[in-house]
Amino acid sequence: MTLPLTEQQQKVLDSAGAAPPQFVDPRTNTEYVLIPATEYDTVREILEDEREQAAIREIALENAVGRLDEDP
Repeated sequence: MTLPLTEQQQKVLDSAGAAPPQFVDPRTNTEYVLIPATEYDTVREILEDEREQAAIREIALENAVGRLDEDP
């Protein structure tokens, strides 16, 4: 879902400079950072790769521990 920025949000975005603007949901006090979609896609890919690498390391460690009990 894509929503247009409000005028107030646009002003904050215009004045943010290099740092991405942060917004707070007053209902939950949850903070959000507004970044361009292309940057979000890049960050998401990096996080997904890190999760995959962590899963691979965990499986490799489990396999290595399991082999410690094996006779040579």
